[in-house]
Amino acid sequence: MALLIGASLLATACGGQQAEAERADEGTAIAQPDAGADAGGAFAAQAPSAQDFAQRQAVSDMFEIESSKIALKKVKSGPTRDFAEMMIADHTKSSADLRKAIADSGKSLDLPAKVDATRQSQLEILNRLNGREFEQEYLNLQMAGHRETLDLLKSYAGSGDTAELRQFAQATIPAVQKHHDWLETNAPGTSPMRATPEATGGRPGAAGSDAPAP
Repeated sequence: MALLIGASLLATACGGQQAEAERADEGTAIAQPDAGADAGGAFAAQAPSAQDFAQRQAVSDMFEIESSKIALKKVKSGPTRDFAEMMIADHTKSSADLRKAIADSGKSLDLPAKVDATRQSQLEILNRLNGREFEQEYLNLQMAGHRETLDLLKSYAGSGDTAELRQFAQATIPAVQKHHDWLETNAPGTSPMRATPEATGGRPGAAGSDAPAP
């Protein structure tokens, strides 16, 4: 009987020690940051393939340029026109930089000849609108597009599979962030459109930068 009691006590003690060890392991696992987290503790989105990244970035650039050309036809002065001019200049440069990065990489990547169906529909809507309705729709679409593009660039810049495209993404982020920040300040639904792109870090010397807000 004494042997049985002793064995039972020993088993209980061992079980308790094992439970303590498991709890300690769990605590350690919680305390350790995940290897996939960035320095700020936020998890980076998984980077797309080089082909997917290049295609999505090219479509984004085309939409920014085409929608901004429509804006130049419909908005004669003011911050929205200044912004559209900055979009055409910056995204034309981005398109050229993307093609150069692809060429430097030695990869054979297919780039689309036109925007996708969703963005084509958005362009058609912009063509039908005028005045303040046009400006609101244009800037709202720009805000949504720049958020999506920033996410794309940041994910590829962090862990993309092609060095030349990673470098392109890293170099392009500041310009897209500048556009995004201007939109946060000036797009409808955030605050009144009162500052020009130049005043908030946009392209210096934009035409009409002294024009009053519409």
